Amino acid sequence: MAQTTGAISGSAAKVEYSLDAAGTTGTWVDFSGYAQSVEVSGGDAITGQAMTLDGDAAIVTAGNKTNPYTLTFTVVYTETDSQPFDAIYDRYVGTAKTIAIRWSPAGGAGGTLQFSTTNTAATNPVLVPMTACTPPGVDATSGDPRMFTFSVITPKILKTTVAT
Repeated sequence: MAQTTGAISGSAAKVEYSLDAAGTTGTWVDFSGYAQSVEVSGGDAITGQAMTLDGDAAIVTAGNKTNPYTLTFTVVYTETDSQPFDAIYDRYVGTAKTIAIRWSPAGGAGGTLQFSTTNTAATNPVLVPMTACTPPGVDATSGDPRMFTFSVITPKILKTTVAT
């Protein structure tokens, strides 16, 4: 197979959040100008194994289910009202502690792929639980912008194509 020429740089991605997503409705806030990274982990298939007294290898089974995904976001910290830290941290320390996320690795233009938090039905983006929202640390030896992180857990990730 020949080497690909269709690689996508991570620097052109689009990331959005919603505090009121419900099916196909909700207000989405583009925070691409603040987001530094989106890390995706989990989603591995459950399996089982057992050794028996006979044989030299395990019996391995598939459970036809997957574990949830954890999404972790690293975002530029600001102290301006209604910017990402203010909105996301306030949501986390409040009673709701839910957020919907969608991201487009190729920038979100029509025809590109978009991924979002969803439920087991996997038909629309939905609010999912936030598991952490960490205020920025400080470091007197660094001139780097201060960052904060937040994480969510989602049963599935919905893959769609951005409308043209």
